[in-house]
Amino acid sequence: MTYEIKADRSQTFLLPPSLEDWIPSDHPVRFIDAFVRSLDLQKMGFEQGHAPTGRPSFSAELLLSVICFCYFSRIRTLRGMEQACHDNMAVLWLTGNQHPDHNTIWLFFRNNREAIRKLLKQSVRVAAASDLVGMVLYAVDGTKIQAQGSTRTASYRKKLSKALERVDASIEEMENNLSTSWETGLGTYVLPEGMSDKKALKEVILQKLEELDQAETDSLQPSDPDAKIMKCDGRKVFAYNAQAVTDAKNGIVIAGDVITNQNDQGMLAPMINMVKENTGGVAETTLGDKGYSAGEDLAEAQAKGYNVLVNLKKDVNPEDNEKLFCASRFEYDPEEDCCICPLGKKLKFQRIAKDKKRKTTRRVYHCSGYKECPQRWNCSKNKRGRTVGLSEHHLALADQRQKQKDPDARAMLRRRPVIVEPTFAFTKEALLFRRWTQRTVEGAKTQWALMCTTVNLRKLYLAWLNGEVDLA
Repeated sequence: MTYEIKADRSQTFLLPPSLEDWIPSDHPVRFIDAFVRSLDLQKMGFEQGHAPTGRPSFSAELLLSVICFCYFSRIRTLRGMEQACHDNMAVLWLTGNQHPDHNTIWLFFRNNREAIRKLLKQSVRVAAASDLVGMVLYAVDGTKIQAQGSTRTASYRKKLSKALERVDASIEEMENNLSTSWETGLGTYVLPEGMSDKKALKEVILQKLEELDQAETDSLQPSDPDAKIMKCDGRKVFAYNAQAVTDAKNGIVIAGDVITNQNDQGMLAPMINMVKENTGGVAETTLGDKGYSAGEDLAEAQAKGYNVLVNLKKDVNPEDNEKLFCASRFEYDPEEDCCICPLGKKLKFQRIAKDKKRKTTRRVYHCSGYKECPQRWNCSKNKRGRTVGLSEHHLALADQRQKQKDPDARAMLRRRPVIVEPTFAFTKEALLFRRWTQRTVEGAKTQWALMCTTVNLRKLYLAWLNGEVDLA
């Protein structure tokens, strides 16, 4: 007869159990504990809890360890962390059987946002000290992550304007009916039913339109005013744009940030600046996608001495444009200050035009011999002849095109997706992070720093198991 093992809760211990015996030596919680203990939390700016009255405060080390391990274990809600402090054996070991509640964890998170963001820098430095960061090649990219606020409870200028028109028309109709009743002697001193409700509704609509005016936007989520409408996973929702720079050697995230712009323009040099701050230097080459290919971005990176390779848009890259006479095929001659077309003809400087959209100027060059050109109509449909405009940063674009003529540079640029995009895939698929649980851009910045730190800690943990990471 087989013997079944059943739970015997009446069994007592001869000696009191120790939490140390319940957690294996290679458990991730021991690595997280060692990592947090290796940090100088006071120097990083964490508030040390010394309450003059009431019960003793939880230490910054304890609360930070809970947050780091819970993120490591895909627990990101405050109540989930509180529950883990009661029934997760690893967290019980980490806290020494202490039980901070969700409000305590939230207050710690709120009061130490800037310090928490520095965790990413510390994880990068540990990785660099363990020779896990190559600093030869890295890639930058961004991904959209949905904000906490819903699109259904948001305010939209277009919908509010239409609603205001309908309410005004309804009020006007009621006032006309009231005026007619008085003229016929059938009027009373009582307002028509619903008129006061319409006027109250109008006040609400006007107030929401004023909020949109103050925020200088056409859509606003009241619970998360910093979030913007972006295309995320095929839908237009309120979201933030999470930026990351990943090193090519082991996939360590060496910089991260969050912006409210849907595109990545303007973030190339700032992200490399963050890398420099976190590591003390920059890689030999930085790779970027088309979102970072604006002339202003390339010029700024060039001015700071950053070597970058970015995918260029079709209108500025002749290699991707099949049109023989696209603007990118016209070469600029700085000595004669002219543009040379694919047929070898010169376009002389004509005027300086203002770019209202970008609030910059561009130099316009005109083909004076267009009437005799056999390719006149293939080149331009303009009856006055072909013109080419060069922005203030056209030399940076020209330098980028020249770099990409090198086969080795093009081969290096093709590595961009396999360097940085796995970071986003791991974050969204393995860590199941597809929606912010923190509101406002400051909250999102802090949470993204934690997510990037978690990616690094996952990689550092594997190296720690092999004895490659020393946290003493």
